[in-house]
Amino acid sequence: MSRPIVEILADQPRGEFEPALAEANLAAFRDQGFTSIARITTDEEVAWLREVYDWIYEAGRTPKAARFDLARPYDSAGEDLLPQIIAPERVLPALKDTLFYRNGRKCAARILGVDEGVLNGWGHMIRKPPKTGAPLPWHQDEAYWDPALIYRAMGSWLPLDDATIENGCMSFVPGSHRGEVREHWHVGNDPSVHALYCKPEASEVARAVPVPVPAGGCVFHQSRTLHASGPNTTQRARRAYANEWQLAPVKADVAVQRRWIDEHREAWAQRDIDDTRKTWAEKEPG
Repeated sequence: MSRPIVEILADQPRGEFEPALAEANLAAFRDQGFTSIARITTDEEVAWLREVYDWIYEAGRTPKAARFDLARPYDSAGEDLLPQIIAPERVLPALKDTLFYRNGRKCAARILGVDEGVLNGWGHMIRKPPKTGAPLPWHQDEAYWDPALIYRAMGSWLPLDDATIENGCMSFVPGSHRGEVREHWHVGNDPSVHALYCKPEASEVARAVPVPVPAGGCVFHQSRTLHASGPNTTQRARRAYANEWQLAPVKADVAVQRRWIDEHREAWAQRDIDDTRKTWAEKEPG
C-alpha cells in the first residue's frame, strides 16, 4: 500500500535539468519520425514519479472512464495485461509541474519548430505487468483520434524502468510518418478491445528499429510514425509515462471516414459508466 498522497506530494523534488536535444535529434525526427535522448529528468524525479505512478494505479484512484486494459474487452474480469490510465494529470495536477512535463513541452516545441505556448499537452500511463505484460501491435497514434480534425502532434515517452527488448521497449519503422493514417483494426477484431493494429509491409517490419531507453530517458515520435512494443517477459513491471503534444487541431474540409473509430465509439458508449464518470470520458483527449 502506498503512502498517503499528501506525503508523496510533499516530497516532490524541485530543481532544474536541461535535456541535451542535439541537432542530430532534430534531423532524425524529421527524417525517421522518431528520436531518443538518454535523459529528460533527474534520478530524483524518476524515483518520485514511480511512487506517484504506483499510487495512481491502485484500485479506485481514477474514474472508471480513465482506466482500462488496452488488450482486453472493456471492463472484463481477469488479470490486467496492458492497463492504461488516460490523463493522470486530472487526478494529480502536480504532474504538470514536473521536469518531465516542462522539458517534454520544451523539446516538443523545438522539434516541431513552434512556440511552447501553442502546444496542448495530455498524458497517459501504460503498465506492462511482469511476465504477462502484453505486446502492443503496430499502429499509429493518430489512428485513435477524431478523423474530422487535422493534427500536428507528437509524443514524449518516459520509461520509469529501463525499457529493454525483454520488457517491451518500443520499436519504430523509419520514415513511416510521411504517409497517411493507415487502415486499422481492433485487436482480435473486437471493437470492445481498445488497442488498434495495422498491417505494415513485411519489408517495413524487417527494417524496424527497437529503441531501448534507460529510466529517465525519453523517446519522441511523430503521431503517424508506425510503432509497436513487445511483451514483458521479465520478472518486473515495465512502467511508462507519456505525454502527447498537439497544436490546436484544425477542422478538416472533408471528414475522413474511419470504420474503426465508429466501432470504437459504439463500444465505448456501451461501457457501464455513471453520469459523473462519463464527464471524464467525454473529455477523453485526442
